[in-house]
Amino acid sequence: MSYSLPLMKASRSDAAFRPLQALIESRIEDGLIPGAVVAVGRAGGIAFHRALGRRALLPRREPMTPRTILDLASLTKVMATAPLIVERAVRGELSLLDPVERHVAETRGSRVGAIPLHHLLTHTAGLQADNPQEDFAAGKSSLLARIAREPLEAEPGTRFVYSDVGYILLQAVLEQGARRRLDRLAEAELFGPLRFRDTRFGIREMDRSRTAPTERERGAWLRGRVHDPRARSRALGGIAGHAGIFGTAIEAARYCEMILNRGRIGSRRVLAEETVRAMTTDQCGGVAGVRRGFGFDIESPYAAPRGRLFSRNSFGHSGWTGVSLWIDPESDAYIVLLTNAIHPGGHKDLKLFRADAATLAARALGARG
Repeated sequence: MSYSLPLMKASRSDAAFRPLQALIESRIEDGLIPGAVVAVGRAGGIAFHRALGRRALLPRREPMTPRTILDLASLTKVMATAPLIVERAVRGELSLLDPVERHVAETRGSRVGAIPLHHLLTHTAGLQADNPQEDFAAGKSSLLARIAREPLEAEPGTRFVYSDVGYILLQAVLEQGARRRLDRLAEAELFGPLRFRDTRFGIREMDRSRTAPTERERGAWLRGRVHDPRARSRALGGIAGHAGIFGTAIEAARYCEMILNRGRIGSRRVLAEETVRAMTTDQCGGVAGVRRGFGFDIESPYAAPRGRLFSRNSFGHSGWTGVSLWIDPESDAYIVLLTNAIHPGGHKDLKLFRADAATLAARALGARG
C-alpha cells in the first residue's frame, strides 16, 4: 500500500512557489537538467509538488511525472544505511565505539578493522573516497578483505574525506550481524513501516517504464539499474550501503516528514527519537571544520542544498545522479529535489542550482534565515 502525504491547507498559494518553478524551468531550458520532480513541505504535509521537463531525452523523449522513479544514489546513506546502524546502537545491539573488526570478520587484524563505527558514519575514518574498481570483481567477502588491505589516507578522526567505502563497511556490519541482506533489512524496518510502494533497492519490472534512465553503458541505457558502478558490481549486485535505492519525490518527502516528526509518522514510530537526534546533530567535534551527523550533512563542502535561508542547524544530503533533500527543523520545512542530471551526457555541477532552489523554497514557506 502506498501513502500520499496530505496537501497542506496553507494560506500561501502556489503563487509563492512560482519563482521556484521558474528557476527549475530555466535550468531545464539551459540544458543543466532534463527534468525534475520537486516537493516542498512541512511536518504536516506537502505545500508544493511539481514534475517538470522530461525524465528521458534519449532514446526517446518522455515527460517527467509525479510518479517517476529516480536513482536516489547517495540518499541511500541517509534513508537506509545510517538509520539502520544508529537504531541498533540506540537499542544496545552494538556500540558506535565498536571497531569494525568486531562485526566484520574479513577486517580482523587490519588498520581498517580498528576503526570505530562512528567515524564511518561521519566520513572521518581516514578511508579513501573510493577503493579500486577491481576490488569488486569477485564476491562480497573478497571485496571486504581487499578493503581491509587498502591503506588509510589519514589517521581516523583527523580528516574529513567523503567516502563510499565507509558505508560499504557499515553495510557489512548490518548484514553480518543480522544475517540478512541490506535490502531486506531496509524493507522490514524502514520502507515497510513508512508504507513505501516505490522506494526500494532496484525496481520491479512492472515499474521500468516510469523509471528515469541515467547514462548509457555498452550501448544500453541504465534504467532501473543503479548508476554507481561499484554498487552494481558483481560483489554488491545493486544492493550497497552507499547507493542502490530508487524512489519517488513523494516518498522521499514522507521520509523528511518522519525526520521532522522526530521518528514518527502519524501515530507510528519508525525511528527512535534518539536515533533522529544523533543523525541530525553534529558528531564530528570540529574535525576539519565540518559538521555532520551520523548520516546527514550539516555543514561541509557538500552542503549547497541548504541554500541561504534555511537555518545553520538544518541538514540533508545529495546524490551523484542529481538528487537532494534538505530539512530544517527550525523552519519546520524541507525540500526534495530529484533530477536525473547525468542523463544523457554525464555529471553536472548542481551546487548553485540546489542552493537557489532551497532558498526559493524557504522563502515561499516564509523562512527568514
